[in-house]
Amino acid sequence: MCLAFSLASYNYNSIPNMRFKEKHYRFVKKELLYVFLLFFGLFITNAQKSNWQIDPAHSTIGFSIPYFKVGEIKGIFSDYSGSFVENEGEITAINIVIKTVSIHTNQQKRDEHLRTNDFFGAEHYPEIKFVSSSFTKISDKEYELKGNLTMSGITKEIILKATYKGSYVHPKFKNTRKIFTITGELLREDFKVGTNYPPAKFALGNEVSLVAGIQLIKE
Repeated sequence: MCLAFSLASYNYNSIPNMRFKEKHYRFVKKELLYVFLLFFGLFITNAQKSNWQIDPAHSTIGFSIPYFKVGEIKGIFSDYSGSFVENEGEITAINIVIKTVSIHTNQQKRDEHLRTNDFFGAEHYPEIKFVSSSFTKISDKEYELKGNLTMSGITKEIILKATYKGSYVHPKFKNTRKIFTITGELLREDFKVGTNYPPAKFALGNEVSLVAGIQLIKE
């Protein structure tokens, strides 16, 4: 629709009734104002909304779990992607997808076992997904992050803590970046991880600590 439309292009001399002519003029003027406000509103909405992508080269998604109560096993997932949506300066949506097979605990045989049906069942459940439901500010730089985690075919709500570390403009690439640290806990047995392997009941704790350092790049 062209907003350069000119009211002068109407030949009002062809309208015999002056009252009708005035009503017609007001109608056209009102329609043009409506179109202008519509386009202006869309422009403002797009200007206030921005999308951010996780930079995997400068991010980590890790976990730790108790081992025979006094020890600890730490690991990471090395293959993942994710997006954050920001609207009027606030994060309104987060989506993260992790490739299950990318689990690494610094021991090859253990990692291969973790990918089997005894634990994560990576062949049947190739992805772990998180979709946020709320991102609530609780202090200057801290947020409560709620969302649904899907793992091993089971979806449950989890509550995480997100800490905003700051932002910067990359001197080489000239793009804006933000950094968050995300932490929390979940119960592995809620997602049937390790429940098919009886020794895990004694060797591994049920509570898993999550820690992620997320660097975002503005699109």
